[in-house]
Amino acid sequence: MSLAYGALLISALFAALQLQRHANTQPDGPKATLQATALSALFLAIWSLSELISRSDSIAGTDIATLQRLLSNLAYFVALPFFATALLISARHSHWERPAWGRWLIGLFALFELLRRMQHGELYTQIVAVAVPAAMLLAVWSQSRAQLRGTTLLATANMAIALLLMGPGALLTNPLFDHPFLYPLFLAATLPLSAIAIKQSVR
Repeated sequence: MSLAYGALLISALFAALQLQRHANTQPDGPKATLQATALSALFLAIWSLSELISRSDSIAGTDIATLQRLLSNLAYFVALPFFATALLISARHSHWERPAWGRWLIGLFALFELLRRMQHGELYTQIVAVAVPAAMLLAVWSQSRAQLRGTTLLATANMAIALLLMGPGALLTNPLFDHPFLYPLFLAATLPLSAIAIKQSVR
């Protein structure tokens, strides 16, 4: 498990660094897209780090369950939709400005909290599991460059497997995927591919 979350941490930090570096060379529209995606990768890195810390013998017995839950929700309900959104709008070359990304961030938080209070948290978790790969699949069809289409499709396949078979909102059960370390590993495989597709799309 520690190795799986370590791989996710490295993958997320690598994606965030590459996206932020490329953002510094772009005009405002593409720059906002790249920075929003880098932020979502950073959210995933923080979550994976919290998972690693919670498994450390040096803090055995420490109660960090609440912090872990908050960071897990941040990763799942904000970071993953951000990645899917960025992949789609970069493939369509219809970039959002920074205020639009801010409104989307607030909207995701508000929607999660609203549905949680209405006792529909489990349903929303499953909706995210379907909506994120669906948005990424739409990005595949919107991508005009054949090479990037293949990269986006591979990222989409990894994300779909992670969310639909192994994630918190998994809709399908299969003993082959019933291992907790597979979920972070598939996410770790998804992030660099998504980052490459987004980065290359805004050149």
